[in-house]
Amino acid sequence: MNRTEKATIVESFAKKTGGAPFLVVAEIRGTTVAEVNQLRRDLEKNGMHFRVMKNTLAKRAFKDIGVNGLEPHLKGMTGVFVSGPDAIGSARVLKDLLKPLATVKVRAGYFEKGVVAGDAVKVVSELSTREESIAKLLGTLLEAPRMVLRVLKAREEALEAAGG
Repeated sequence: MNRTEKATIVESFAKKTGGAPFLVVAEIRGTTVAEVNQLRRDLEKNGMHFRVMKNTLAKRAFKDIGVNGLEPHLKGMTGVFVSGPDAIGSARVLKDLLKPLATVKVRAGYFEKGVVAGDAVKVVSELSTREESIAKLLGTLLEAPRMVLRVLKAREEALEAAGG
Protein backbone atom coordinates (compact mmCIF):
# COMPACT_ATOMS: atom_id res chain seq x y z
CA MET A 1 0.00 0.00 0.00
CA ASN A 2 1.59 3.29 -1.07
CA ARG A 3 1.39 6.66 0.64
CA THR A 4 -1.44 7.93 -1.56
CA GLU A 5 -3.60 4.89 -0.83
CA LYS A 6 -2.96 5.27 2.89
CA ALA A 7 -3.85 8.97 2.77
CA THR A 8 -7.06 8.14 0.89
CA ILE A 9 -8.05 5.53 3.48
CA VAL A 10 -7.37 7.91 6.36
CA GLU A 11 -9.26 10.75 4.68
CA SER A 12 -12.25 8.54 3.86
CA PHE A 13 -12.40 7.14 7.37
CA ALA A 14 -12.03 10.62 8.91
CA LYS A 15 -15.00 11.84 6.83
CA LYS A 16 -17.23 9.00 8.03
CA THR A 17 -15.98 9.30 11.59
CA GLY A 18 -15.78 13.05 12.01
CA GLY A 19 -18.64 14.32 14.11
CA ALA A 20 -19.77 10.86 15.21
CA PRO A 21 -20.73 11.08 18.89
CA PHE A 22 -19.61 7.54 19.69
CA LEU A 23 -16.75 5.32 18.49
CA VAL A 24 -15.84 1.82 19.59
CA VAL A 25 -12.52 0.04 19.10
CA ALA A 26 -12.71 -3.74 19.22
CA GLU A 27 -10.53 -6.77 18.68
CA ILE A 28 -11.97 -8.92 15.92
CA ARG A 29 -9.48 -11.80 15.93
CA GLY A 30 -11.16 -15.12 15.15
CA THR A 31 -14.14 -13.54 13.41
CA THR A 32 -14.83 -14.91 9.94
CA VAL A 33 -15.09 -12.73 6.85
CA ALA A 34 -18.73 -13.75 6.48
CA GLU A 35 -19.48 -12.66 10.07
CA VAL A 36 -17.72 -9.32 9.55
CA ASN A 37 -19.58 -8.69 6.29
CA GLN A 38 -22.94 -9.51 7.89
CA LEU A 39 -22.12 -7.29 10.85
CA ARG A 40 -21.17 -4.45 8.50
CA ARG A 41 -24.46 -4.80 6.58
CA ASP A 42 -26.50 -4.87 9.80
CA LEU A 43 -24.71 -1.79 11.12
CA GLU A 44 -25.21 0.13 7.87
CA LYS A 45 -28.96 -0.59 8.04
CA ASN A 46 -28.87 1.29 11.35
CA GLY A 47 -26.85 4.25 10.07
CA MET A 48 -23.56 3.04 11.51
CA HIS A 49 -20.21 2.17 9.95
CA PHE A 50 -17.57 -0.47 10.61
CA ARG A 51 -14.04 -0.61 9.33
CA VAL A 52 -11.16 -3.00 9.91
CA MET A 53 -8.07 -0.79 9.89
CA LYS A 54 -4.36 -0.91 10.26
CA ASN A 55 -3.60 0.53 13.67
CA THR A 56 -1.20 3.14 12.31
CA LEU A 57 -3.87 4.40 9.92
CA ALA A 58 -6.48 4.44 12.67
CA LYS A 59 -4.13 6.50 14.85
CA ARG A 60 -3.63 8.99 12.04
CA ALA A 61 -7.38 9.21 11.33
CA PHE A 62 -8.20 9.71 15.02
CA LYS A 63 -5.60 12.46 15.24
CA ASP A 64 -7.13 14.17 12.18
CA ILE A 65 -10.59 14.28 13.76
CA GLY A 66 -9.41 15.20 17.27
CA VAL A 67 -10.08 11.88 18.99
CA ASN A 68 -7.43 11.41 21.67
CA GLY A 69 -6.81 8.55 24.05
CA LEU A 70 -7.74 5.51 21.95
CA GLU A 71 -4.17 4.91 20.77
CA PRO A 72 -3.28 2.44 23.57
CA HIS A 73 -6.25 0.29 22.51
CA LEU A 74 -5.10 -0.02 18.91
CA LYS A 75 -3.26 -3.32 18.77
CA GLY A 76 -3.77 -6.61 16.99
CA MET A 77 -6.72 -7.06 14.63
CA THR A 78 -8.69 -3.87 15.16
CA GLY A 79 -12.16 -2.96 14.04
CA VAL A 80 -13.61 0.49 14.54
CA PHE A 81 -17.36 0.99 14.95
CA VAL A 82 -18.72 4.45 14.17
CA SER A 83 -22.11 5.43 15.54
CA GLY A 84 -24.89 7.21 13.76
CA PRO A 85 -26.09 10.59 15.06
CA ASP A 86 -27.79 8.93 18.07
CA ALA A 87 -24.92 7.65 20.20
CA ILE A 88 -27.05 5.78 22.72
CA GLY A 89 -29.29 4.19 20.09
CA SER A 90 -26.18 3.15 18.18
CA ALA A 91 -24.63 1.68 21.34
CA ARG A 92 -27.79 -0.37 21.89
CA VAL A 93 -27.74 -1.66 18.32
CA LEU A 94 -24.05 -2.52 18.60
CA LYS A 95 -24.57 -4.35 21.90
CA ASP A 96 -27.35 -6.44 20.36
CA LEU A 97 -25.39 -7.21 17.19
CA LEU A 98 -22.25 -8.23 19.10
CA LYS A 99 -24.05 -10.63 21.48
CA PRO A 100 -23.78 -13.64 19.14
CA LEU A 101 -20.20 -12.76 18.14
CA ALA A 102 -18.09 -13.97 21.06
CA THR A 103 -14.94 -13.39 19.00
CA VAL A 104 -15.40 -9.60 18.99
CA LYS A 105 -13.98 -8.06 22.18
CA VAL A 106 -14.73 -4.40 22.84
CA ARG A 107 -11.54 -2.70 24.02
CA ALA A 108 -12.67 0.90 24.47
CA GLY A 109 -15.04 3.57 23.28
CA TYR A 110 -14.98 7.30 22.74
CA PHE A 111 -18.06 9.06 24.08
CA GLU A 112 -18.65 12.71 25.03
CA LYS A 113 -15.05 13.63 24.13
CA GLY A 114 -13.55 11.04 26.45
CA VAL A 115 -12.34 7.47 26.39
CA VAL A 116 -14.49 4.87 28.14
CA ALA A 117 -13.29 1.39 29.06
CA GLY A 118 -14.62 -1.63 27.20
CA ASP A 119 -17.06 -2.50 29.98
CA ALA A 120 -18.34 1.07 30.10
CA VAL A 121 -19.45 0.82 26.47
CA LYS A 122 -22.24 -1.43 27.74
CA VAL A 123 -23.19 1.28 30.25
CA VAL A 124 -23.53 3.80 27.41
CA SER A 125 -26.00 1.45 25.72
CA GLU A 126 -28.11 1.46 28.87
CA LEU A 127 -28.40 5.26 29.11
CA SER A 128 -31.68 6.92 28.21
CA THR A 129 -31.94 8.26 24.69
CA ARG A 130 -32.56 11.95 24.13
CA GLU A 131 -36.25 11.28 23.42
CA GLU A 132 -36.62 9.12 26.54
CA SER A 133 -34.96 11.80 28.67
CA ILE A 134 -37.25 14.50 27.27
CA ALA A 135 -40.31 12.33 27.94
CA LYS A 136 -39.19 11.75 31.54
CA LEU A 137 -38.56 15.45 32.01
CA LEU A 138 -41.97 16.38 30.61
CA GLY A 139 -43.62 13.79 32.82
CA THR A 140 -41.88 15.27 35.84
CA LEU A 141 -42.81 18.82 34.85
CA LEU A 142 -46.45 17.83 34.38
CA GLU A 143 -46.52 15.99 37.70
CA ALA A 144 -45.10 18.89 39.75
CA PRO A 145 -48.22 21.15 39.53
CA ARG A 146 -50.42 18.18 40.46
CA MET A 147 -48.29 17.53 43.53
CA VAL A 148 -48.51 21.21 44.58
CA LEU A 149 -52.30 21.13 44.16
CA ARG A 150 -52.52 17.97 46.29
CA VAL A 151 -50.44 19.58 49.03
CA LEU A 152 -52.58 22.73 48.95
CA LYS A 153 -55.78 20.66 49.00
CA ALA A 154 -54.51 18.63 51.96
CA ARG A 155 -53.57 21.85 53.79
CA GLU A 156 -57.01 23.33 53.07
CA GLU A 157 -58.71 20.21 54.41
CA ALA A 158 -56.50 20.24 57.50
CA LEU A 159 -57.38 23.88 58.20
CA GLU A 160 -61.10 23.19 57.74
CA ALA A 161 -60.90 20.19 60.05
CA ALA A 162 -59.11 22.29 62.64
CA GLY A 163 -61.96 24.78 62.47
CA GLY A 164 -60.15 27.63 60.89
